[in-house]
Amino acid sequence: MTSPTMLAMLLLAAVCLVFRVLFVVLVPPERLPQAAHRALGHLPPVVLAALVAVEAQALTAGAPPAPAAYLLGAIVLIGVIAHRTHSLLLAITVGVVACLMLVLLLLG
Repeated sequence: MTSPTMLAMLLLAAVCLVFRVLFVVLVPPERLPQAAHRALGHLPPVVLAALVAVEAQALTAGAPPAPAAYLLGAIVLIGVIAHRTHSLLLAITVGVVACLMLVLLLLG
């Protein structure tokens, strides 16, 4: 890696560390504005959705239409089941079954 790249990475790491210390250690949740406190509740689903979107795009890019449609349909089905039932076990089970069906029927 070049020196400017390493410097940028170290600077970003320092900024992240400062924000973590600031918001985790120095600012208690009671002192946050109510809007910020409510918004923090939406952070985990948003991060998870971003991770799923990136992986879905990477898996379907350049894939044949049938497996790509199957993958996107399985992701939507898992999301709907997780949202409607609030059951992590059921969502994981549907995901595992979808993966097995993909491997055995479409790719096998």
